[in-house]
Amino acid sequence: MRHWQTGSKTVLLGVVLAAVLICSAWLPGAVSAAEVGVYAGGHETAGMGGIITYTYGVELKADGSYELKSYFVLGDALYEYVETGTYQVDGSKLVLVPAGEDALEGVINADGSITVPVKPSEMARQRTESTLVLTKNPAAGVYRATLQGPTTVEATLYLNPQGGYYYLAVPGNGAEAVHEQGFYSVQDGTIAFTTSSGESFSGKLSENTVSAPFVVSKVMGMRVEIELSK
Repeated sequence: MRHWQTGSKTVLLGVVLAAVLICSAWLPGAVSAAEVGVYAGGHETAGMGGIITYTYGVELKADGSYELKSYFVLGDALYEYVETGTYQVDGSKLVLVPAGEDALEGVINADGSITVPVKPSEMARQRTESTLVLTKNPAAGVYRATLQGPTTVEATLYLNPQGGYYYLAVPGNGAEAVHEQGFYSVQDGTIAFTTSSGESFSGKLSENTVSAPFVVSKVMGMRVEIELSK
C-alpha cells in the first residue's frame, strides 16, 4: 500500500511539472530569449530591366526595439535601406510596429525562424513575406576603402549575414567598374572567399577591417591586397 502511494505522488508530480512546462511555453514572451538576435534572409525580384537581389537582416533587440537593414546592388552602387521600430511577442505571434506605420503581424516558427512582412527598399511598393533564420555572424556588414592611383577608386565589400559577399570597385574616371560576388567563411581571424566562378583566395579579418586581395581595376585585372573598414 505504501508503495502504491509513493508511485501516485510521483505520477502526480510529473503531471504538475508537465502542465507547468506547457503553460510556460504558451505564455506571452516565453520564448523571448530565443528571439534576440539577427534574423537573415532575402529574395529576388524583377526590376530596372533585370533581377534585383535583396539580402537583409532583422535584429530583434532585448529592449523591445528592432532594426531592419536591407542591401541590394543596382548599377555600380550598393544601396542600404534601414527601418526601425518596436516588436512584441504573444506566444508564436510576432508583431512588428515600424516607426510611424501600422502594426505588422508575423510568426515565430517551430524551428526558431521568423516569418514577417519585409520592406526591402524605399522604392518597394509592397512588403514581401519572408522567412528569416537566426544568424550569429559578427563579420557581416559593409566595408569600404578609397584607393588612390592614376584615378580614385571607391571599393565596397558587403558581407551578408548568411555567408555571401558582393564586392564593387568603382573608378572615378567613369571607366568600367569591377563586380564580384561569391561566398565567404571565417575561422580564427582568417576570411576565405570563393567567387561565383570558383576562384578561391583568403585574407585577414579584424573587428572592423578586412584585408584581402581584390581586383581594383577592370583594365589591369590583377588582385591587389587592400584594406577595407566598416
